[in-house]
Amino acid sequence: MTPLELRAHFPTLKTYTWLNAAASSPLPQPALDAATAWLQETSLQGDLGYSRWALFKQQVRERLARFIGASAAEVAFTPSTSFGFHVIAQLLKARGIEEVLTLEQEFPSTTLPMLYDGLTLRGVRPRADGRYPLDDLAAALTPRTKAVAVSVVQYASGFRVDLDGVSRLCRDRGLTLVLNAAQGLGHVPIDVKRLGASFLAATSQKWLWAGFGTGCLYIAKDWLDSTPLPFGGWLSVEPHEQFDAWVHAERTVDAHGFTATGTRFRKEASALEAGVTGWAGLHAVDAALALHEALGPGTALAHNIALQLPLREGLRRRGFSPNTPDEPATLSGICVFPVQGAPLEVVRALIKDAQVVTTPRGGGVRVSTHAYNTHEDVDRLLAALDRLGVRPP
Repeated sequence: MTPLELRAHFPTLKTYTWLNAAASSPLPQPALDAATAWLQETSLQGDLGYSRWALFKQQVRERLARFIGASAAEVAFTPSTSFGFHVIAQLLKARGIEEVLTLEQEFPSTTLPMLYDGLTLRGVRPRADGRYPLDDLAAALTPRTKAVAVSVVQYASGFRVDLDGVSRLCRDRGLTLVLNAAQGLGHVPIDVKRLGASFLAATSQKWLWAGFGTGCLYIAKDWLDSTPLPFGGWLSVEPHEQFDAWVHAERTVDAHGFTATGTRFRKEASALEAGVTGWAGLHAVDAALALHEALGPGTALAHNIALQLPLREGLRRRGFSPNTPDEPATLSGICVFPVQGAPLEVVRALIKDAQVVTTPRGGGVRVSTHAYNTHEDVDRLLAALDRLGVRPP
């Protein structure tokens, strides 16, 4: 599938110039159809298909695992990236890790769960041009630092981290690598095994094109084998044990009943899916992954770089200064540029005047292109900025 063929699957693009994938992508028609078909089934047949749904869930898990280079046993579905980072923080603490290196401009779904759960964070400041060179990360490490947690792409600038370099740093120093892929999954090729990542958390509504509400969490097998998961429920045990209220518990019998202590859960990431799943979201994820597979790995990033370079050139020609360099090695589908006045007012004017959708982030207007965008979309944005008289600060 070519990017132009992909574009035909997004009805929203007939009305809007959607340059806002970093906030959320519009739902493609195949994802809508898949979710709607499941809802229609439940309206006509209730949950008579539940056993088939359970099999389907495992198939989607396997599909997602292939997409990030993991095994199905290492992947769990979650409500959000933040949920995943709470799990990660608890597992890090269980291993005795107390200090984690991260970046100053990380999205709060990386930092706040870990801070709330009692970890100490070392924040690396960006250079004046918005970059985070590998040497700066290495220099910020202390003897107490035992893990590195970074977003694949920085939400407020679009800076794409040198994943291979961070991976080497973690291997050389014996550090645990944690990835926030909310701004990367479906946009930047990620292979958790090749990178040696222990954890990855992400969400579905941005670059993955799967709508809101279905996050994912990767936990490497060595962590699953050696570190108990922080919580679970009736679906966290083996399937044949799921209706045993006291499974694996130690019982002490007395005259009035018994006392029970302890249980154990499956050593798979899916044990975190303690209760019933949001099935419609899973159907949307499955359909979205099929589109990504048809597009091919790496195509979205290459297409975005091909759009971002002329976008940035056009902005600089007009006096704007994107807050990261125009280097293909660090470019993503995100560009943020400061404007005169309030960025939110510019964003509102772009929607009202030209149906061009962006968002205010990072002290400016954030423009995020994806594989469904075209050079004409970029031209429409630049023309709208001229027509509205938007100026650099």
